[in-house]
Amino acid sequence: RNSRTMSLAAAGPIRAAPIASAQRTGRPGKPAPASSRADVAGIGRRDALARAATIAARKLLPGTIVLPAAPNAFADPVADPVDLAPFVGKAGFFIRYPAGWVRATDRPGTDNGKSETLALVGNFKDIDTVSVRREPMALHRDFAEAAAAEGGGAEDASSSTSEDTSSSTSDTMARRVALALTAAERDAVAANQNFGVVGGVENGRSGVMDFALGNASVANRPGASKGTAQPYFAYEYFTEVCRANIEEGAGGAKVCVGPRGDVLDTVRRVNYAVATESEGYLYLVKAS
Repeated sequence: RNSRTMSLAAAGPIRAAPIASAQRTGRPGKPAPASSRADVAGIGRRDALARAATIAARKLLPGTIVLPAAPNAFADPVADPVDLAPFVGKAGFFIRYPAGWVRATDRPGTDNGKSETLALVGNFKDIDTVSVRREPMALHRDFAEAAAAEGGGAEDASSSTSEDTSSSTSDTMARRVALALTAAERDAVAANQNFGVVGGVENGRSGVMDFALGNASVANRPGASKGTAQPYFAYEYFTEVCRANIEEGAGGAKVCVGPRGDVLDTVRRVNYAVATESEGYLYLVKAS
């Protein structure tokens, strides 16, 4: 066990809102129901995925950095806790994830200044995943610029007027960060390219056909040094993937068309992410 690893077992139950993951849709206006088969502790896999996003968000980073327990986008005080299994990562973090999910990746990490996925767990039958990734800040000048707080950012204000102003500033900053960190997904829509974990896609004619940014928030949490705090950014986004041909339909809307000219189902995915900077790296925890 890495000497920097700390247990978060005393943090209490993990609760988060249910989400629709890998929902399949048919023709426009006629969505098909997503699977609600109970995979973990008698709850649907969508609930398990949402809770896993929050669990992953509590990942302990090197230098005793802990991602936020329940950002606004994840919180749900009435949801029941899911049966969890412990995961002590070789890179020095400890998370809990839904029992029955598979540990696909667990790397100790390197000091070569390159981007790397430290951990990946998931229910790969339904393509539900949680990953822990770190990337050099040199590759994320966009994040650094977006995270530059104007007027104090996420810090507490002393008056109600100041609190409203601070909240508005924080929301704006959080959305800027979310937009910066989802640029690749939006570019994939413009180029009809694949992005993410959905297979069977041929770049140039199929791939991500739609993207939408959801909620974004920022909160101060413990920093790398004792007694310090730093911002942690949480956001959600939605993607729709076509595994056939993306064509322009009525009114310019994109449709997924099969080899016989029939409109095919698409794969819609909900994604949650938490991001923070530490020791020259951007740490990203993603649930998809």
